[in-house]
Amino acid sequence: MSYSFSAYGKNISKILKAVDLLARPQGATNKELASHLGLSSRSVFRLLSTLSDLGFPLTDERDSFGGETRHFLLESFVRKLPNLSMPQIALSPRESIFLYFLLARDSIFADSEVERDLSSLKAKLAALLPSPTSTVSGGRTAMPLSSLFTSSPNGLKSYAGHDAILDMLLDGLEQLRALHITYSSPSTPATKSYQVHPLKLFEHRGGLYLFVRLPKHDIIRILAIDRIRTAKLLDTSFVYPQGFDAESLLASAFDLTLDDPVTASIRFSPQEAPFVRERHWSDDQSIENHSDGSITLTISTSGTRDLLRWLLSFGSGAEILSPPSLRDALRDEALKLANLYSGSLSSS
Repeated sequence: MSYSFSAYGKNISKILKAVDLLARPQGATNKELASHLGLSSRSVFRLLSTLSDLGFPLTDERDSFGGETRHFLLESFVRKLPNLSMPQIALSPRESIFLYFLLARDSIFADSEVERDLSSLKAKLAALLPSPTSTVSGGRTAMPLSSLFTSSPNGLKSYAGHDAILDMLLDGLEQLRALHITYSSPSTPATKSYQVHPLKLFEHRGGLYLFVRLPKHDIIRILAIDRIRTAKLLDTSFVYPQGFDAESLLASAFDLTLDDPVTASIRFSPQEAPFVRERHWSDDQSIENHSDGSITLTISTSGTRDLLRWLLSFGSGAEILSPPSLRDALRDEALKLANLYSGSLSSS
């Protein structure tokens, strides 16, 4: 399995540091790479293999004294910056814009070490991208790319103080090693302990989540990173499960619930129809347009509670047509709301 690039800022930082080490006149040995990057010997081999697969021109030379093999990045491939060696890359203007857009989404890591890594990365990449004084057609001065994008802080979870746990999870992802974690679920007051196989990290609506396999029960689950209280890397390695497809699993769920499948038909009022029509809600969905401007959305998904919470946000603008069980569940919730708001506001 190739070296993982999916671990947000941390692994990108390691890649840049590896390039810097390999670009030195003396190059770097496996031990030096492992020591500077905090990697295991196996991870160093995966890193070097992936760099070669990506077209980085590496050469090897055996040290005449210690007998160790040194790895070098060809000098003609390297651009020297004040504090970093970078591979020569020629980004198009659109590629530069998209890169800054992706990096602008770092607010999820506010007040964590990952945020500082990403800020450092953006500062270093800025030397490779168009400067604030660059011009576009007609001789006009272009806006600096760093000023084009921002991200909304609303609804973001906080990962301040979770740096050690994030590091442990990323090491498990990189090295295919099991973890022992303690987890606080919102559905139960007690903290539980699990041995897990970390599979893939992802962001969802301002939060970080981790796909894991529970080897004791041979099932796949999603854990919220902010609910992990402790994490310990174990010596036990694992084999990545064949056929695991995170994207397909997420596409089959309405939010983050992977079980409880349901097929539902919902009629949306003319006022709500445009909002519903402009978004993709399920891989298996159909929309029927009505003459009054309303629509009927039919979706097959999972997570009844997730779906009900979404439908309640539309108020009377959404009516469940089927199945009857889902219609009854929403009616019961609506009755509870009516009872809650039927009396005057009680003073505390």
